[in-house]
Amino acid sequence: MAIQVVKKDGKTEPFQRQKIVNACTAVGAPADVAASIADEIEKSARDQMPTSEIRAMVLDRLGKIKQDWAKNWAQHEQTKGK
Repeated sequence: MAIQVVKKDGKTEPFQRQKIVNACTAVGAPADVAASIADEIEKSARDQMPTSEIRAMVLDRLGKIKQDWAKNWAQHEQTKGK
């Protein structure tokens, strides 16, 4: 059975590795780095994990590789109205 994540509004949906890849590449990470981060997160994801926790894990990994990517993430979220 697929791992379910809990969104901010309380709804659940299946874990989608591609969403992490897309978000990482959108903030400047190369595709191979984005895929590596997504693989790491997927291995440590657990059922009913909040997306906020996944977001924090992704930001942590982005920041450790290149701080500008984590900054770009924050700017990207602001433009999406988050």
